[in-house]
Amino acid sequence: MGIERPYAFVFLLLLIPIAIYSIFSFKRATSFLGKMYKETSFSGNNDFSKFKNAILWRTVFRLAACVMVIFAFAGISWGLKPVPLQKSGDAVSFVFDISYSMTATDCPDGLSRLEAASAYANGLLERMGGTEVSVVLAKGDGVIALPLTQDVSAVKSLLENLSPSLMTSAGSSIGKGIQAAIQSFPTNCSHNPHIWVFTDGDETDSNLVRALEDAGKFAFPVTLIGFGQPNPVEITAGDGKTKVKTSLRADKMIDAAAFVNQKKLSVPSALNNRPYITYLAADSDGSALTLLKEVSSKVSSVESTEFLPVSRHGIFLFFGLLFFVLSYFAGEFDIHFFKNKKLSLLTMVFVLVNLLSSCKSGKGTVLRGIWDWHQKEYQKATGQFLRTYIDAKIEDNMVLQHYASFNLASTYLMQEEYEAALQRLDQVEGSDDAKLKSAACYNIGIIKNRQGRYDEASEYFKKAILLDNSNIDAKINLEFSVQLAQSRSAQSAETEMTATSIDNKDNTLSDQVFTLIQQEEREQWKKLQSNRKESSAIDY
Repeated sequence: MGIERPYAFVFLLLLIPIAIYSIFSFKRATSFLGKMYKETSFSGNNDFSKFKNAILWRTVFRLAACVMVIFAFAGISWGLKPVPLQKSGDAVSFVFDISYSMTATDCPDGLSRLEAASAYANGLLERMGGTEVSVVLAKGDGVIALPLTQDVSAVKSLLENLSPSLMTSAGSSIGKGIQAAIQSFPTNCSHNPHIWVFTDGDETDSNLVRALEDAGKFAFPVTLIGFGQPNPVEITAGDGKTKVKTSLRADKMIDAAAFVNQKKLSVPSALNNRPYITYLAADSDGSALTLLKEVSSKVSSVESTEFLPVSRHGIFLFFGLLFFVLSYFAGEFDIHFFKNKKLSLLTMVFVLVNLLSSCKSGKGTVLRGIWDWHQKEYQKATGQFLRTYIDAKIEDNMVLQHYASFNLASTYLMQEEYEAALQRLDQVEGSDDAKLKSAACYNIGIIKNRQGRYDEASEYFKKAILLDNSNIDAKINLEFSVQLAQSRSAQSAETEMTATSIDNKDNTLSDQVFTLIQQEEREQWKKLQSNRKESSAIDY
């Protein structure tokens, strides 16, 4: 399995706080609605439970849809699919093992294995014509030192300076070098790719077989070119002190090639006459000629099959869309974030739930209206309640009409449309439900209070309490309205007393005031004269 954009999974972390907040808001809202539902003393109906489940599943499905979209964006892929390609020309990736084992001097003429590999590659370059070449260095890791190029001089310049000191990574990993060579070929390369590995087969991570399997998946032919002798040779390790023995591991490379060849899926048609993972001893007769034949074939165009990872983003997008659609089937309710505010009209909710017992056809509309109202989407709530009122009027259902009128009044009240709210509340007077009438009187009291008509507000709060003595909010607001009315009366009396007191002042007080004013004027005059004298003296 492969992942094209693993950083996309960071977005999953953003879903965690969203999910937590959604669950918290869901519990608050459902517990509130459930409490109001119980206060109606209504039983034998599971509409509230269905409503709650609809909200829950809607949230779950939409979160799942978001997860599927993130997976699709991440570019998850698994499996391989054969892709037929028409290729012409050749491209070769030189993989040089530059680990310290390659410094062993057991090659002809006293050359080290690395020096022999460099000379061998130089000889091949001179006879490869215009074949594109890339160079990969393998030590504890694999690095593309030179991408595909036809600049032979650049390649030769790099070969002259091959040394273990070119890479700081410790150990020896031929497999990582092969994997880097695979990456050196562009996607859908128009040339026939070849990977030539110059090595002694001595590795420390046992990653060779896995890398050869990866090359087989892409149908990249790999040739392992062995340097050195099977007899152990002593060298100095990378720390400059430790002495170790190394030898050519030809048997290991041959076994790895045979094992992978048994699992091959497809090879280019030009290579059908031999396995696509091979081993050659550099000092064997005709080894260089065998390599050159791979890139000097007279076949100008070759039909090849490349196995590419299968992207599964379509599956995730399908499930994302499916979950999103299911969220609407699970519940038709748009759930936004709740705000924890104590509203003055909470009584609307529990009287609305009582309505469910009398009108089955309007249950969904009423619940949607409650939800919209609680989210402060009053325009939507008004539409839902108006639809309920019209349906009830057509069906001649007076109970539903009364509740719909009350709902509309509550919605108008939240929008400060007091006259429209009062008209709707007047329609509730004919209801036989004492709690509904109590709630209506309570809301009228709220309106009168906001209009500054505290005495009238107090009367309506009293009516609300008489109709339903459990209406605690009405009792609290009654006291508040009485205090405001008394405060206004006291203020009016104080204003009247002040006006009367001013009118009845005698002349003695007036004389005293004028006397003070005259004394103040004399003092100011004296100061002015004194300042003038001082000024005159200074001028003189």
